Amino acid sequence: MNKIVYSFFLVLFVSSIMIAVFAQVNVGLKEGDWVEYTATYTGNPPDTYPETARIEVKTIQGTVITVQIQRGLLNGTQTSQTETFDIEDGAPNLIVIPANLGKGDEIDHEDLGTFELEGVTDYSFEGTTRELVYANVIQTEFSWDRTTGILIEAEQTTDTFTQNLVAVNTNIVQTDAFDIYSILPYLAIIAVIIIIVVAALFILKRK
Repeated sequence: MNKIVYSFFLVLFVSSIMIAVFAQVNVGLKEGDWVEYTATYTGNPPDTYPETARIEVKTIQGTVITVQIQRGLLNGTQTSQTETFDIEDGAPNLIVIPANLGKGDEIDHEDLGTFELEGVTDYSFEGTTRELVYANVIQTEFSWDRTTGILIEAEQTTDTFTQNLVAVNTNIVQTDAFDIYSILPYLAIIAVIIIIVVAALFILKRK
């Protein structure tokens, strides 16, 4: 009986550690995902601010993500740049956060410090109902798709202008494969727990 109890608590301990690790580093995007945005303004924004933007995921290795960011600026010029970042340290301009977070969860950003998600709400995109998580960070109200962590809306307020950047098109909600990718970490956790339980029972049976 003592051996069974020991094995049970061992399984609980290992599984709790794995769940905590996955919760901290869960990447909800996959390679090839993209989102397009438009921005509207009131007041007098700098002409180097974007009128349109497009983010496309190029590579994902663990928690390290490479994206291509294309912008159409208010002054008429087009820009394109590639950014590589570790989502554990924070993405540039908070374009991505870890997936599947909820109200009260904290995000650590190497430039912006630590901030807390304020809540979860539903939103509709291309006829599909999804969930947003949101937070106010340095005069900007950010909203992210909860399942992927990708930025959906950012509303910035300054003394001279306001900016509202909104996602208008994406491939993320157009494929069922997206939902499968988002639950893969949890399927991995379940598989490992099953393996541990079977191994523990096998050892006890032999003894």
